[in-house]
Formats: sequence, C-alpha cells, structure tokens
Amino acid sequence: MKNKNKHKIIQIIRLASLCVFLVCAVYLGYDMVLRPYLSQKAVTEARDLYDSSKEDLPQEQQPENKTAKEKEPKEPAAISPSAEKESLYDSKGRLKEFSALLSVNQDVKGWITIDGTNIDYPVLQSGKDDPEYYLHKNIDRKTDKAGSIFLDVNSSVEENTKNMVIYGHNMKSTDNMFHYLIKYNDIDYYRKHPVITFDTLYHKGQWKIISIFIADANINDDFFNFTRARFDNDADFLEYIYQLRIRSIYNIPVDMKEEDQIITLSTCSYELDNYRTIIVARKVREGEASAVAADKAEKNPAILYPASWYVLYGGTAPKTSSFQEALEAGQIDWYNKH
Repeated sequence: MKNKNKHKIIQIIRLASLCVFLVCAVYLGYDMVLRPYLSQKAVTEARDLYDSSKEDLPQEQQPENKTAKEKEPKEPAAISPSAEKESLYDSKGRLKEFSALLSVNQDVKGWITIDGTNIDYPVLQSGKDDPEYYLHKNIDRKTDKAGSIFLDVNSSVEENTKNMVIYGHNMKSTDNMFHYLIKYNDIDYYRKHPVITFDTLYHKGQWKIISIFIADANINDDFFNFTRARFDNDADFLEYIYQLRIRSIYNIPVDMKEEDQIITLSTCSYELDNYRTIIVARKVREGEASAVAADKAEKNPAILYPASWYVLYGGTAPKTSSFQEALEAGQIDWYNKH
C-alpha cells in the first residue's frame, strides 16, 4: 500500500513537473521567438506602407531631403508653388507620404532614420492623459515589449516646437528601437553617423548632431531638464545649448544660432540606475549643406556629468559658468552670431 501511494506521488510530481516545463517552454517560446517576430512584423509593415506612399508621389515632385547646395541642377518645373504644395500636402497641411500610416494610426507624427543603423521608425505621440502609452505599444496599438519611438508630451510637430524630444527603448536583445544610440559612446561611430533624418507630418529635415551626453533622469537638485520644448527668449535658448555642450562627451564642430531648431533623442543606458544616453541635433538650415566635418570632433576634456556620477566613479565636476560669461571669456567657438 505504501509503495502504491509512493508511486502515485511520484507520478503526480512527474506530471506537475511536465506541466511546469511545458508552460515555461510556451512562455519562453512566446517571449523569445513569437513576441519579437510580431514586434518586427509591425515595424516592417509600417516601413512598407511609408515607402510605398513615398513611391506613389510623382518623382519630380517628391519633397527633397537634400539641401539647396546639394541638389543637382535641373530645369525648374513648370508648376506653380500653390499647385506643387497641393500635390505634396493633404487638406490639413500634412505631407501625403504619411497618408497610409495615418490611416493605420492617427497618432503618427513623423519618421526618424539614421543611415547605417537599425533606426528607421515611425514616431508616434499619445495624448496628455497617457503620455507614455507607446512605451509598450506598437503602431497597431498592440502590447509590445519594444514599444514605439514616441514624442514627449510637451513637444509638438503641429506647433513645430523649438525642441522636439523623442524617446525609444534600448533593446539590447534585438538591437532595435534606440539601441544604436548607445554606440555613440565611440567617437568613430559618431564620425560615421553625424546626421539624423527626422521628417514630421509637416516638415522634412536633416539634423546635425551637436551634443552627446549622459543624463540622470531622477528628479533631484542636480537634475538637468533635457526635455524642454520651449524657451523664454534667445538668451534662454543659448544658455540651454551651452548646458548641452558642456555635458557633451565630444566637442562637435557644428555651429548654433538663436533661430536654430533642435531634436533630442533619449534612451536608457546603464552606467547607473535611471541614466539616459541623450543625442541632440540641430536642423540643417535652408541652403546649408548637410555634410559635417565629423573628423574634427574631439573628446571633451572637461565633461560635466550628473552629481551621482562622481559619487560612484569619483572625480570632481569641472567649474562652469553661464553662456554669456563663457562667450566673453572666449571659451565658445560654436556660436554663430546673427
């Protein structure tokens, strides 16, 4: 009798173990195979829609990413400005190349690409009631561990805010989303990828990187608010740019003016809890070449890190001043006074 009971217990344990094994196998299969496949499928479908929409535009009328100096000379098209705009934009003033994506999701706000990387994604933005909705949702509004690339709630493509802040996960397992931003810690990588393409629903543009830095996202006395979208005046904006520059791990040979517009890309990095790698770029001006003398970029010998960095890694923060003080002291070579 005891042997029979013992045998039953062993059978139950074996059956329970098998069930646990099968459940774990199914979960791992879903988490490691099916879920990444579905995530990539949603991205691929979005890319196909976007590419097909651009191809459907008349070739001679497609909006140019190139700046005026880079365009090949050709005879001017016999199209009036109003007729050309009508052919490129819909009744709401949005570029028609986004029409197919907008039919899938009205939260689409643009498209971001960095040549030579995996970064080639739609940019979305949810409402103020749930600003991080796309942290774990894809363009189809389905739960997705990789989430989407999305705009900060305070940034606006409709208002064309001075700074547009864009977030994305650092997907180490797949190299997707904003994982490639981490590679900018290598100066040679920056030199190969100094320009970002970010087209909004209303404006096409290329953007030259001006600052790459590490930020502490914890709100504390030392917190540097890299998510600002608007500025009080030109002096406020230039002070902000100065703060970006002194934090940058490289001194980058790209100038700045008061009227410039910037974008800020943010992803998680792991130097400390809640740290971020931040890439800031300014829009290529009308008539300006998009090429950058990236080989002239140098490591910043006096990087300003967050206070928590020095607690863990040691060292002392460099002495800093204001933009105006640094300018008067001849310490700024990037300001292009208008």
